[in-house]
Amino acid sequence: MESYKPDSPQGADHGVADGLIAALERKIAMLESRVSTAEQSAEALEAALETAQAGWWEWDLERDTFRINKRWAAMTGHAPGEFDALTIEKWRELCHPDDLGAITQSLDGLLNGGAEILELALRVLHKSGEWIRVLDRGKITRRDQNGKPLCLAGSRQALDGECESQAQKAHEELQALIDNIPGAIYHIDATGKATIRSKPPEFLKALAADHHGTPLIDTFSMIHQDDRNMVAEAYSKLKEGKKSLTLIYRIVTPDGALHWIEDHMRSSFQDDGHYEGLEGLLCEVTERVASQEENRRLESQLRKAQRLETIGTLAGGIAHDFNNILTPILGYSEMGLSSIGEDDPMHEYFSEIMLAAERAQKLVAQILTFSKAEEGKGEQVSIQEVIAEAIQLLRPSLPSTISIEEEIDSSCRKVFADPTQMHQVVVNLCTNAFHAMEETGGVLRIGLREVNEQSAMPSTAPKLPEGDYIELSVSDSGTGMDETTIERIFEPFFTTKSIEKGAGLGLSVVHGIVAAANGQLNVESNQGKGSTFHVYLPIVENKPVAKAEEKPQAAKYAANVLFIDDEPAAIHMVTIMMTKLGYNIRAENSPLEALKLFRKQPDQFDLIITDLTMPDMTGLQLTTELHKISPSIPVILMTGYGKIIDHDTPLRHYGINRLLKKPVKLAQLASAVNEVLSSTNPTEVI
Repeated sequence: MESYKPDSPQGADHGVADGLIAALERKIAMLESRVSTAEQSAEALEAALETAQAGWWEWDLERDTFRINKRWAAMTGHAPGEFDALTIEKWRELCHPDDLGAITQSLDGLLNGGAEILELALRVLHKSGEWIRVLDRGKITRRDQNGKPLCLAGSRQALDGECESQAQKAHEELQALIDNIPGAIYHIDATGKATIRSKPPEFLKALAADHHGTPLIDTFSMIHQDDRNMVAEAYSKLKEGKKSLTLIYRIVTPDGALHWIEDHMRSSFQDDGHYEGLEGLLCEVTERVASQEENRRLESQLRKAQRLETIGTLAGGIAHDFNNILTPILGYSEMGLSSIGEDDPMHEYFSEIMLAAERAQKLVAQILTFSKAEEGKGEQVSIQEVIAEAIQLLRPSLPSTISIEEEIDSSCRKVFADPTQMHQVVVNLCTNAFHAMEETGGVLRIGLREVNEQSAMPSTAPKLPEGDYIELSVSDSGTGMDETTIERIFEPFFTTKSIEKGAGLGLSVVHGIVAAANGQLNVESNQGKGSTFHVYLPIVENKPVAKAEEKPQAAKYAANVLFIDDEPAAIHMVTIMMTKLGYNIRAENSPLEALKLFRKQPDQFDLIITDLTMPDMTGLQLTTELHKISPSIPVILMTGYGKIIDHDTPLRHYGINRLLKKPVKLAQLASAVNEVLSSTNPTEVI
């Protein structure tokens, strides 16, 4: 046999083997050291648990087996060997039946991600047959790669009376705090299961029962369909990284009620970066959202009202200036007409000028009515005449794709209303019909007939009091309206048109005018078939009163008149009129100069005629100052803009004897002056 030589090939093999053996010995020594350390740690843990009088347990969810220490078994009077094959079902058999519900809920909360720590006070059966109270604490110690729990471990402590009372009190206080949060605390785990952790508020009770522990995709069914994408996008963002978001969206309860929800949510992640789920708080903010919507609506209405008020003020100012222009036109044409015979060629010219000026005067009256500077006055109105005027006005503005059909009973009797407002009713209804057919074209039908409570009426017609009525109907063949729109059609500022085509006031104004005239208004409509508006107004017996043509009256009394107006044309025209009537007149274009003149010679004048709107001082202010000097001096106030005058206050409150509205005709001026002078008992009669 050959001897061993280190540098031979066989010696080299033996050297490698020796190195492997040495390495293996070192590994074994290291493992033995770790085992020793582990045993020491286990002994230390066991000693700590023993000192704390706590038992230890471990639940393997995959194998459904329990491992326990001897202290855990001793608490119930058993030896560890008696629980060698302990399963979850056998463990549940040791628990008090009344505690099983709370046990199941707590375990579900831990396993589904609704809680991170298990803390459960329960009663367990002692070997002696008595029930003892224990406190189990535990947590998930191992998961699979998908985050599914694989193992739970924890401790068990026996509860004496004092500890039990303190634990129970702390638990109750915590639960009371959670349950009194004005909202619902929830958790959504990584698999998408949702759990309500707190006592749900009233609006969520049914939903909490229906969706407790259900997948998130099913829970989405409670969210309003228009808001689901927004919520889903928020959840996706939260899964990207740890962050917080607040959303406001709508939910629909099983009874169909709509609730606004403010959702405060936060995402959570494990130490290794895996997504764990969402924690959130749902608070109902329905009343707050409604209040905000109401504030926005009121702000919008206020802005629109202010805009309309501005337009009305501007229109009233224009009307005032226009009346000042009309005053000399109408006055001079009237005096020219009265100074020539009917066979004079100039008679026709002056007549046409007067007719044009009177039409302009009516137009200004409409502007003043719109600006609320002049209240509408009721009189007997022929609606068929109003319709004819309105159609004449509207026809040029209608496109060729829209035709007008009339079914007018010309024998219809009159109604008592303001003619300008009735004109507005017809125009607004026709304009509304026109807008409904603007894109598609169609037929605008206008009907007028007399009806009473026994007449054949539409099914939507209101129940009319006994009597005779005219029925005005305006129909279109447009798109029609749904029930929701019909319910709100007469609300101020409600409109289905774009902002360029209406502010939503047309039909509400119509409704107000009809109601003020003791009438009724209703609508019938079908989508795709058009709409028809019906206006019912009570008929008044037509008792025409012959109105004699008013002619200028010559002056009955010798009187000196002081006239004040800042418009030169008005001063010149009124001076000619008063002179023609036989009065002595002194005219001033400044109220301050007129006051100064009157203060020097108060007995020189028998009558004051003043404009209302002037620089430095209004006619009312001037009247007050004049009456301080001479309380009995009569005053006639002329105005083209009556907004400053409160129509509910008697004129004598202002010290005014008579009010004349511009433009003033010669006959009106003569009648007013004679009436005022006769009531003040002048000293000299012509």
